[in-house]
Amino acid sequence: MKKAPTKAEREHMSKVASLGCLVCQRPANVHHIRPIGLGIGNRSSHYETIPLCHDHHQGKFSIHNCKKEFEAMYGTEKQLLQKTLQELIRLEESMNLFNFYAREK
Repeated sequence: MKKAPTKAEREHMSKVASLGCLVCQRPANVHHIRPIGLGIGNRSSHYETIPLCHDHHQGKFSIHNCKKEFEAMYGTEKQLLQKTLQELIRLEESMNLFNFYAREK
């Protein structure tokens, strides 16, 4: 059963989507990573998401339609999640630095 995301989860997914598609940098939605054995009607944590544009999420050559080939070309879901988390940390650090210098003026 799908659980509605909390405010914190919605904010996290919004930040993930704002990164742009990991493959082509176009505007993105979030792809929920499902652990092996979790049914198609169930989602993993809203924190285990990666940004993908429509084409790379559900298009002809996408993580949903050609998962093995997609992962061979762009990395596994876990690798892409790690990249996403690194980008979020980098973004957060940049914002903290910007805010620090904005207060100094």
